[in-house]
Amino acid sequence: MKKGLYLLNITVSGVKNIKEEVRLNFYKKTIDKKFNPKKYRIKAIYGENGSGKSAMITAVKIFHDITLQENYLGESKTQRFLDEIINKTTHTFSFSCEYLYKTHDIIIVYKYAIRIGKSKNGVYEIQSEVLQTKNGSYSSNHYQTIFEIQSGELIDIHCKKEERKLIEKKSFNLLVSHAFIHSYAAILNDDSTPSSFYSQELIKHQLFFLLFCTQIKIYLGEEDQHELYFLQKRLKEEDFGQQKFIDEFFEQRTTQDLFFNVNDKQIAKNYFAQYKEKVNRLTQFIRIFKSDLVSIDIDAKENGEFYVCELNLNYGDYVINKEFESTGIKKLIRLFDCFVSASNGGIVFVDEMDSNLNDVYLCKLIEYFMYYGKGQLCFTTHNLDPMSILKENRNSIDFLSSDNHLVSWTARGNATPENCYKNGMIEDSPFNIEASDFVGILGE
Repeated sequence: MKKGLYLLNITVSGVKNIKEEVRLNFYKKTIDKKFNPKKYRIKAIYGENGSGKSAMITAVKIFHDITLQENYLGESKTQRFLDEIINKTTHTFSFSCEYLYKTHDIIIVYKYAIRIGKSKNGVYEIQSEVLQTKNGSYSSNHYQTIFEIQSGELIDIHCKKEERKLIEKKSFNLLVSHAFIHSYAAILNDDSTPSSFYSQELIKHQLFFLLFCTQIKIYLGEEDQHELYFLQKRLKEEDFGQQKFIDEFFEQRTTQDLFFNVNDKQIAKNYFAQYKEKVNRLTQFIRIFKSDLVSIDIDAKENGEFYVCELNLNYGDYVINKEFESTGIKKLIRLFDCFVSASNGGIVFVDEMDSNLNDVYLCKLIEYFMYYGKGQLCFTTHNLDPMSILKENRNSIDFLSSDNHLVSWTARGNATPENCYKNGMIEDSPFNIEASDFVGILGE
């Protein structure tokens, strides 16, 4: 790994049926100058129905939204959603992760954690938030705090006293409802204070965190992710005193991958040419599965500075809107942006990646990411076929039990992970049922 961002692990609790902490590791070894994640880029999560696989992906989505959507907790629909999704026993949601940024011989490791709970007024708010960092070249190094917030109060921050006072003043009453990155961005955008007043070191760490968040893409069911457009555009076009770093970072990602998704219906006119190129790539992708596909046509209607676009699949004899395609092809179209992101250095989470996909196609796609992908791909699945491929990669198969115990597959002589899983030989595996158990329930 020459440069880029890499997710080391996530730890979640208090979401759906997950009460206690569940930790998902991509990489367990010591981070040093020889760090190479090539064999640690893909992760499949297996488990019985209701074990918490989707809850893990949902937790990433909550973290993603609260850090990238400025008024996420202020929206009534968010409050209703959290009321349904946060565990009814703990009443508190927690998410933490470790990730790193590497450029040339420099490795910086970060640890971020956030906890959300109900206030006395019955509103979900941020109870704590912390960002820490350390030099990743030595295992003995300890984390140093960039900022820490408890109950809306700024406990610690890595900057000058004068700057801290200003941040405390301008973020007063905001830190329980907004992630720190948003309060800090608003302060930086205030023209009344010269940019030279602010700590460039603190700005750099906030940018690293923001860039990490924008690298993440989540697929939950048929939900589309479009909210990053303006945030990424602003990050690319504004100068926060770290433009050289930003330019270097974005060299890994093409413009068309940054400012829109192929599933977006609203495309800015100045990116429409790149959008058409991406639709051409989508056409080539779908043609692998549907050889009779002639083209994917864009039906674009003007709407101010944007085009409102619909995609129609042209098979020569007939044309069909993508929403009326087969469930399998429609799933592939919706996953296309995720696949592109994971291929180009993004960090992607996909729930039930196997649903509606042919087993052969699924395995070949996974094989591609194992051998050619530059990013990370984590997905939940019930399909056992990919195990035969994934077992060749380190730390790539995890089993989640109904009591939220996560077990990673380790080689066991000639035993295969699929046989061990099917026969109930994985710790806490539930598969010890017989066909006769259904007699008298489903019928004689």
